[in-house]
Amino acid sequence: MAEILSPSETSFAKVSEALAFGDVVALPTETVYGLAAIVGDDAALKKIFGVKGRPLFDPLIVHVLGLSSLLELVEVSQDVFSKLQVLTGAFCPGPLTFVLRKKKSVSDIITAGKKTVAVRIPAHPVFREVLRRAGPLAAPSANPFGYVSPTRAEHVQQSLGDKIKYILDGGSCSVGVESTILDLSSQKLAILRPGAVTAEMITDVLGEPVTPYKTIATTDPSAPGMLTRHYSPRTRLRLFQNPGELKALLKQNQGSRVAIVCCTRSEMEHFSRAIVLENSVQLKQQFFCLSETGDLVEIASHVFDCLQKLDAMSLDSIFVQTPPK
Repeated sequence: MAEILSPSETSFAKVSEALAFGDVVALPTETVYGLAAIVGDDAALKKIFGVKGRPLFDPLIVHVLGLSSLLELVEVSQDVFSKLQVLTGAFCPGPLTFVLRKKKSVSDIITAGKKTVAVRIPAHPVFREVLRRAGPLAAPSANPFGYVSPTRAEHVQQSLGDKIKYILDGGSCSVGVESTILDLSSQKLAILRPGAVTAEMITDVLGEPVTPYKTIATTDPSAPGMLTRHYSPRTRLRLFQNPGELKALLKQNQGSRVAIVCCTRSEMEHFSRAIVLENSVQLKQQFFCLSETGDLVEIASHVFDCLQKLDAMSLDSIFVQTPPK
């Protein structure tokens, strides 16, 4: 079983040595925990895919310390360079990934044979210390392919603990969902994966329009997280917006063990009262909330953690309230 290491000089030395010898290790970022390997080690990169059960056509994200390290991996025009300066100044280190034209030196294993590479500058101090010692790292989320992403070290140990040697514990991830992916490889800027940095925020700093994320089912992704099914719990999950929709779901699942996840505590209490008053509904149910106040950042930071917990409860279904747009 993987050893969970607290950050220390000894732990950093163990992890750096393991990476240098071609192992993959789990590291904390501010978004989710990542499964890392050294960028220049093709054999180690292939291990990432094997450990996760990830198809080789799904590209990886490279993590670097700063803009200068990023520019060593990509080909950019003066216009794109200017955009990168503005964006990294505003959002990095942080949860924003850039898709850019790659240099020939970047392994096709990382890019799934594409001419672009996804790169970001993470903010988590533990990950950054490993980057200082080991150099650029490829690191998708440290979970079985397609499953809910891990936001705590114990999530990684539960799902991949028998396949890796070390998990470096950086506490609970502050963002809690994957990084935003912004395509800078063409003239039209576009969000390929939504995250904490929104299209509106990017437009505000660049002064030009950014195409928001659009749900696209694809089997040939240009960035991670774009496949038809992703970040999914094993337990069946359904969305609802109002008490009527929730009651309909519950009636369809009479006698089932169900978890009901609401955005706020007040909404949780409201939905709970509405269901209790509905005498025709007979089932085992538990209520959970993602935020005390409805703060969207707090909701995002708790959603994967909540789904991880519920997925371990042997439920028949999870019903989740759709958050505000």
